[in-house]
Amino acid sequence: MKIYFQLDGDIIRDAITYPHDGYTEVELDLTHLPAGINAGYYRLQDGIPVLDSALKSAADAASRPSDYAELETRLAASEAETAALNLAVIDLWETIANGGAA
Repeated sequence: MKIYFQLDGDIIRDAITYPHDGYTEVELDLTHLPAGINAGYYRLQDGIPVLDSALKSAADAASRPSDYAELETRLAASEAETAALNLAVIDLWETIANGGAA
């Protein structure tokens, strides 16, 4: 399959199926392109699109809502509180199992 990539260095910015000025023609042995190929986190290496995890992480971080950091902090606090409560329940069950002796 012939694909035409718009490249920024080796980073794929766009992919189309017809020739266009400024696009690089690539012959691929694929039936379809991976999802996100034009999201800016794939690199063209030796004629093959390769996912760059660092670029994907940066793109994902840039597209997060403005309150995402606060939500992550609140989630971490909730998970810590849940873990503490689970330990307290385990302690209570052990106390009950030992006939009330601590």
